[in-house]
Amino acid sequence: MTNFCLDCEGAITPTTPSTKCNGPCKKYCHLKCLKLGDSDMANIINEKSHWVCSKCVTASSSSSAPITAEKLEEIIRSQLMTIKLEIKQTIEDNFKIIKDRLSAVKENVRLIQDEWTEFKKSNVKMDNPLDFNTVVSEIEERKSRSTNVLLFNISESISSNSEEKFQDDLLQVNSILAPLGSFPQPKKIIRVGMPKPNVVRPLKIVYENDDIAKDVLRSNKNNNNRNHHFRPDLTKIQRDYNNSIRKEFKDKVAQGNTNVMFRYKNNMPYIVEKNISRGTHPKK
Repeated sequence: MTNFCLDCEGAITPTTPSTKCNGPCKKYCHLKCLKLGDSDMANIINEKSHWVCSKCVTASSSSSAPITAEKLEEIIRSQLMTIKLEIKQTIEDNFKIIKDRLSAVKENVRLIQDEWTEFKKSNVKMDNPLDFNTVVSEIEERKSRSTNVLLFNISESISSNSEEKFQDDLLQVNSILAPLGSFPQPKKIIRVGMPKPNVVRPLKIVYENDDIAKDVLRSNKNNNNRNHHFRPDLTKIQRDYNNSIRKEFKDKVAQGNTNVMFRYKNNMPYIVEKNISRGTHPKK
């Protein structure tokens, strides 16, 4: 007759170490299913202690029959072992949760530090310093936009069906991306803004993560169609900064300064002298 484990219900075989309940039911349980420590496991294997299942412990505790001192000791020992195992498992589970959360916090701190460094660079044109809440909000907004890219001058579908509109937009996006490389399909494609007569709204293309979005943006260097270049999804502060640098560059050129160049680093513009190999962000 084959016995089965009380915990996992798997078969008890000679090759699977097990123990028999020392209570009335006399049923078996795999030693691995008991999740015992090394010392408790050794005591059971060497028959220095016995295991009683929870059902037998409950039955014995509620029974009106007299309990011998030896039986009472066995019940208490079994209950203590059960409590010990539960506490051990709870501690291990909580420790893993805490460890995972600490790792997530460390990663978030690193991301915020990186974003803060970039934010300070892009904030050099601001006349008024930003308060802490605005800075945090800006960092969060940049993070949420980091998986997006924008695409302009893509004709809008004339269909009234939302799914057909999406498929039409996706077909156009894929036709532009196909010569540039292989990219995962976007999660969403959204037209930015409300429909207006004779106005083609830009597409916001949302990817699974920011690495894919960065790869799409890098593909611009192989894109000869300037009207269909992919653009990063910038915040208002970033757009304002871009516009201020562009204006500064145009003013310099208008004043006869032909020794300046317009460059980008991390999707943020800066002005560099032509005879300087390494660009720096312009001063206030």
